[in-house]
Amino acid sequence: MNQPLDALPPRRPADRTAASGALPGRCPAAAAKDPTPCEGSRDAATIVDRQGREVAGCVHHCARLLAGLEGARVHPFVPTSQALDIYSRARELPPFAWEIGR
Repeated sequence: MNQPLDALPPRRPADRTAASGALPGRCPAAAAKDPTPCEGSRDAATIVDRQGREVAGCVHHCARLLAGLEGARVHPFVPTSQALDIYSRARELPPFAWEIGR
């Protein structure tokens, strides 16, 4: 490609995230049916499921995801304060909290 080095890369059109079905503007950890908005950075933490699959998301949606995944954990490189916040929030939530209005 013969573009100058200072040229901006082309922008991708906003679309749904294929892996999680998250709406545009929401983190990939947000479930499609979860109406709650993201809190903070959309890549604040990463959740790892039992099979080793990873998904990054905000602290709020990572906690909600963690509450519904048996054997999941917060990625070890997430800062301690954020990891503790996620575990604390997840402990207070039932799985799929949005289905019962929480």
